Amino acid sequence: MPMLHTQNHRLNKLSMAILVSFGVISLSAQAAQDTRSSVEEADSKAELERAIERKKIAAEKDLEQIVVVGSSIKGSDVTGSLPVTLIDASDIDAIGATSGIELFASIPSNGSVNFNGNDVVSGVYQSRGDVASINLRSIGTGNTLTLLNGRRLVQHPGSQTENSVPVTTVNINSIPVLGIGRVEILHDGAAAIYGSDAVAGVVNTEMRQDFSGFRFDAQYGQAENTSREKVNLNALAGWDLNEGMTNVTVSVNYYHGSEVMASEFDRSSNSDLRRFLEGTSWEGDTNFRNTSTTTQWGRFDASQEVTGLTTSAGRFHVEPVDGTDTNQQCLLENGLCIDSGSITSDTQGYNTNSARTFLPETERLNSFIFLNHDLGNDTELYGELGYYRAESNSQRAETATLTSAPVTIANSAYWNPLGSGVNRLAGYDIPVEGLDVTIDAYRSLDAGPRAINVKNTSYRLLGGARGIKGDWDWDSAALYSAAKTVDSTANRISLSLFQDAVNRQDASAYNTFCGASCNSQDTIDSFKIDVERTGETALGLVDFKMSNAKLFALPAGNVGLAVGTEWRYENFENDYDDRLNGTVMYTDSVTGITYDSDVMGSSAQPNSDGSRNILSAFVEMAGPLVSPDMDIPFVNQLNFQIAGRYERYNDVGDVFKPKAVLSWYPVESLQIRGSYAEGFRAPNLEQLHTAVTSRVNYPTDFYRCQADINKGNVDSFSQCSSSDSVSNIRLGNPNLKPEKDYNYGLGLVYTPTFVENLTFTADYWHIKQEDLVGIRSYQNIADLDYYQRLNGGSNPNVIRAEATSDDIAFFEGSGLAPVGDMVEVIGLFENLDSRETSGLDLGAYYKLRDTALGNFKFKLNAAKIIKAFQAVDSESAQLAALGLTLDDVGDLVQMDGRPEWQASGTLTWDYQNWGAGLYGKYVGEFYDTGAVQDDTGEFWLVDSWTTFSIYGQYTFDQGTFENTRVRLGVRNMFDKTPPLADETYGYEASLHNAEGRYVYLSLSMNFD
Repeated sequence: MPMLHTQNHRLNKLSMAILVSFGVISLSAQAAQDTRSSVEEADSKAELERAIERKKIAAEKDLEQIVVVGSSIKGSDVTGSLPVTLIDASDIDAIGATSGIELFASIPSNGSVNFNGNDVVSGVYQSRGDVASINLRSIGTGNTLTLLNGRRLVQHPGSQTENSVPVTTVNINSIPVLGIGRVEILHDGAAAIYGSDAVAGVVNTEMRQDFSGFRFDAQYGQAENTSREKVNLNALAGWDLNEGMTNVTVSVNYYHGSEVMASEFDRSSNSDLRRFLEGTSWEGDTNFRNTSTTTQWGRFDASQEVTGLTTSAGRFHVEPVDGTDTNQQCLLENGLCIDSGSITSDTQGYNTNSARTFLPETERLNSFIFLNHDLGNDTELYGELGYYRAESNSQRAETATLTSAPVTIANSAYWNPLGSGVNRLAGYDIPVEGLDVTIDAYRSLDAGPRAINVKNTSYRLLGGARGIKGDWDWDSAALYSAAKTVDSTANRISLSLFQDAVNRQDASAYNTFCGASCNSQDTIDSFKIDVERTGETALGLVDFKMSNAKLFALPAGNVGLAVGTEWRYENFENDYDDRLNGTVMYTDSVTGITYDSDVMGSSAQPNSDGSRNILSAFVEMAGPLVSPDMDIPFVNQLNFQIAGRYERYNDVGDVFKPKAVLSWYPVESLQIRGSYAEGFRAPNLEQLHTAVTSRVNYPTDFYRCQADINKGNVDSFSQCSSSDSVSNIRLGNPNLKPEKDYNYGLGLVYTPTFVENLTFTADYWHIKQEDLVGIRSYQNIADLDYYQRLNGGSNPNVIRAEATSDDIAFFEGSGLAPVGDMVEVIGLFENLDSRETSGLDLGAYYKLRDTALGNFKFKLNAAKIIKAFQAVDSESAQLAALGLTLDDVGDLVQMDGRPEWQASGTLTWDYQNWGAGLYGKYVGEFYDTGAVQDDTGEFWLVDSWTTFSIYGQYTFDQGTFENTRVRLGVRNMFDKTPPLADETYGYEASLHNAEGRYVYLSLSMNFD
């Protein structure tokens, strides 16, 4: 299969990137030389000393920033009162990450990453391409506040659905891994200090800035079992100007990862996963048979029964010759046959993974410019300019029709075998004028796979000033950032043009009765189209904050104060293709029925937009209540922090939320810390402003299953597979209320006095969320229809077709009233019930320095989910009483990407010129509720997964290669395949990585 981008094209781009990088090398080397010359020629020694002192101050500021996460009081020691995890340069080296998703996945408390860049199954209305998210505490995307250099990032222009609700995220892949100085993770509800969306915590990424010299990194790697290749090129250059008063730092990062097809990986090569169940109690289980019944053979409904060809309702399909099937009528061209009814997925299902991309081709460019200028008098100007661009290419299975938007083949169409033309089948009771035939399910294999191209861009412009006035530190900045996504899909099909081609009255007509193998390219090209979505988001921000670490003194020491205010503007806009948004609609030329979408296989999606303004203010106070020199028994130290934040949204109202922290040291080596905070998370703009949205889902129709049970055809629901494509209609709700949360934690830190540089931490946390924005799952909405029909009613949110003669025959003898197939399932975003989540974070940290064997650093973090319970409302309880599975309610621990345990650790070593690192990650077992055992009704258990990565390096300290480092590394060194799950590619991509053993070589050069 030809690659979407030719090899030559990629080599040209790579060559250009290398040339640009070496151009930057030469320029930076010259600039560095010029800077040295200017310093050497300085008229006074004092000027040189001032430049050196400025660097020392910058380093001190850097250290200070590390310890103030969780507090806005500069110089305060309150950060020890809160659970904070740092990922520093040595950790990043050991992890060997090449993207934001790989780096942040190393955080054990990070749950399933539903924005993961590998989604090529969802349509143009979902977020695809180079995008990744953070989900601390597994309470959902959008509950973690993500910062860059202490300030917000713009939201990515697109959404995904979690629990059927659209959620949005910042794109952590827009942060270049090799440009990161450190990552700070605050595992604490911090809405009172940072903002209402810091429910689960705060992740702050600090970029390398205020740098002097030049560094160039190049890395190349290849996966062992697939064609996956990655190239990373990174340049960091910094200049001290104006006698050390000004610093300019430039960072440029380039990444390219090659495409991998699903056919290359055994697990994903076939969407029927039952071959991996052989020898287990699940052998042959139908849950893992993920082939599609929408195939090139087609499923059709004639306008009336034709005896010997169709069912009583007129249904038939096309298939190859099968000598064991006595119902076949093999009278079509190419030796194909007509058979009544629908196809069976066991024998004729289509392997949708045969043409799918497994890992998209991705090209990414990041660039940042940082400016710092010392004005004197303890005042500094600073600025950031960032630009990110990424392009992703992939493909998904060929276009297929939806039952909710059928295409009618006229009785006069050239290839209609039941029509009035030359291809009419003889010997059957077909009216002279012929019969219209509806295409109920058909996949146009001859149109080729759908080619997906996603371009993401964003820029960030920030300018600010900070300084010291008396005892007060102050900081103020203005930020504007915008992002844009252009998501294009080629080889889509226009329903209008397709029907025109099908209903031609000569041999150039498109033939749907030949297994998609007999049509000319000209005919196929006549209905192919490109479909596009453009999404844009914007973030504007102006803030001011000031702090005084010595506002007043208590007997135990100084109490600090911080106050601040912030104005923020957020905006989003989604512009869908005219054939999706209702501008160009599809009208069936035979029936006259009009459908909002003219794109085969995609439901209609209207354009949407929204914006909001937020004004907020906060106050924070912190200090000691008891100090060691007060000599109070069992109270070596006692510190406090209190804070409150007011936020006013122009669309959902205002709120004030408090926070309180207490830190107690019974003895010097033991700290006991506790915190309480309240939060407030406003509905995102898509939840408020999205108009009618339609998605295609496949709910099980338990009412029909009950008929099968009543007739004795099956023994239980687990044996039932009654499902069809249904339009899931979702509605935005401008009357949504904000979610409320209550967050408290209790932890301890133990630093034994008998072992230097050893620390143990344990923190318990609990989050209660109320008025969660949600929507009932399409399955549970359908289940309510089943429940209500058993009790003499029906669910008005489930729209069914009129019962056909086939339906009437099916229900005969079941004791149930006949119904037609489900056509639509309707749900409204609403504030549902509460959820409680609690867990435990554990940490162990040890440093061993200046030994005969070198320096060692060990870090181990683990996270355990103790409780995750979604309240069960009265309607859900009714369904549970019938033995039906409830989606996303009840006990959620170990359910669908919520493993009870996750852990990660790093061990790094350096000795003279040598260095090495080891990184390990553990993901615990969990249940895939999408797979229910046919006989027992149990969920599929996804096994635990442990991987290790390793690297070794050598740094030259003299000669031609002085200050050059060479590193060889292996990720997933034991080539551990991710555990089996009933998912698109046979594994859970939001938690596991299927890249396999990945070997890389990197070269790093430093210049003064």
